[in-house]
Order: sequence, then C-alpha cells, then structure tokens
Amino acid sequence: MKRTIIFVALTVFIAMLLSACNETVTDTMTEEKIKVIDKPDPTLKKVQVRTDGMLSAIDYGFPHPFFVNSEVLADLNHYERYDISRGDIVLFKTKNNKDQDTDIARIVGLPGETVSITKGQVYINDQKLDAFYGDDSTIKNNDSWGAVTLEENEYYILADVRWRGFNDSQMAGAFLKQDVLGKIVGYEKK
Repeated sequence: MKRTIIFVALTVFIAMLLSACNETVTDTMTEEKIKVIDKPDPTLKKVQVRTDGMLSAIDYGFPHPFFVNSEVLADLNHYERYDISRGDIVLFKTKNNKDQDTDIARIVGLPGETVSITKGQVYINDQKLDAFYGDDSTIKNNDSWGAVTLEENEYYILADVRWRGFNDSQMAGAFLKQDVLGKIVGYEKK
C-alpha cells in the first residue's frame, strides 16, 4: 500500500513537471481577419498600407486589405481607452526609415516579457506562442532571433510575414508605448 501511494505521488509529480515544460502562451481572443466596415465612423482614420508585411495567407478574398496602397481604418484614440493587447494590429512610428514614418504590424510581446524567435516560431518567456500569428510558415531559411527582454512600456511588434517586416522589432528592436499610434480596426470593401 505504501509503495502504491509513493508510486502514484511520484507519477503525479512527474506529470506536473512535464506539463509545465510544454506550456504555451495562447491567444484565443484575436480574430484572424480584420472586419469589413461598411459605414466607418468619421473618427476612424484611413491609413495607406505601404509595405506588405501583413499580407498573409489569410483568405480575405480579393482585394486583400493589406495589399500595398490599400487603405485600412485606424482608431487613433483606441489606446486612450484600452490597453495594448497581444494580437492587436497597430499603426506604429517607424525608426531609422526616413522614407516611411509609419507602418502596420502586430503586437506579439508585452512589457516585462522576453521574446525570441526560433526557426520562425515566436516564444514568450521561453514558451511557444500558440496563435495563428505565432509561427511564420513563409520563412524557408529558418530565421531565428535572439531574446529581447521588454522593459516597462515596451512592446515587440512583428509583421505576420516576417521576411517582409522591414520596420518591425526584428529590425528596430522594442517599441515604446508612445510609438504605437492606434489600432487597425477594419477596412472598407471597394
């Protein structure tokens, strides 16, 4: 009887230890597509898409809202009312690009987290980001990026198609909260 109890306790302990090793960071709230807005509120700003880093394989039909020169709708006051969340597609100020002052990409890392990319897969605090945008299957050369620990008010921003993210955190490091200008909330279908 005593051996059985010890065996069961040891088995439960090992199972708990192994499950902790396989933990993931999940995002079940973010929708894969931004919404079509038939009659946009006049407070929303039309923003021209200038790079194709968000031109993922998500099936929007034609035209895709993130084609270069398309327009999407940004709520520039959103973050006065709400916190920045993982999965948000944002309009942000670029760094070190005199030809383009803003770009569009997705928030993947939040203040206090350590973000790394291994073979295209995003890890948050050494845990796999299990979300539709956590792994970039378009990367054929298995790109990996060293860990970046985010300070207070810093965010890690990535294009969904990593190799097209010319202005995101892969190239420019962490972004400050004031660099995030607004949330992309939808688009008008033409």
